[in-house]
Amino acid sequence: MSRMCDICGKTTMHGNKVSKSYNHTHRTWRPNLLKVKAQFNGTTRTITICTRCLKAGFVDKKVRVPKTAETVATAE
Repeated sequence: MSRMCDICGKTTMHGNKVSKSYNHTHRTWRPNLLKVKAQFNGTTRTITICTRCLKAGFVDKKVRVPKTAETVATAE
């Protein structure tokens, strides 16, 4: 899994952690990514999306509805 949002392209950022004594050490900031099943052109695909894009509503998350005992009994 690449650390990149499929919608906005947000990736890992690099920089320095600066201590109180002004020592610099390298560090990274990673985006908060989720694997989400979403509808695209009538098909369901699993995409990697950041939580900001999910909250903004750029994709419609496909929700799996579990079968209940009543629907299984009526189907038979």
